[in-house]
Amino acid sequence: MGIYLNSKKAALLYRKEVNASFFVDKTRMFDEFIGFLETGEDDSIGPVTGNPYICITRPRRFGKTVTANMIVSYLGKVVDSRDIFDGLDVSKRKWYEKHLN
Repeated sequence: MGIYLNSKKAALLYRKEVNASFFVDKTRMFDEFIGFLETGEDDSIGPVTGNPYICITRPRRFGKTVTANMIVSYLGKVVDSRDIFDGLDVSKRKWYEKHLN
């Protein structure tokens, strides 16, 4: 996962999706996902326990790769993805800066 997480390719692919004419902002998924990174209490998502595993399940041809690229673009350290996420819904969260890159 480390090789995939810090990949320039995933960030470039997600940037392409964001700039597409039929893009739908699905960064609200991070409200659920951020709990896997932290433990304690968060006002926006409630109590969190810090689980090290994530399973992304969706029907066939329904955006699993795009979702994975979104997560990698947000968390990856290789590419500064601020320009991708600044205009999206996730940028309004109080923890946005903390976990970006």
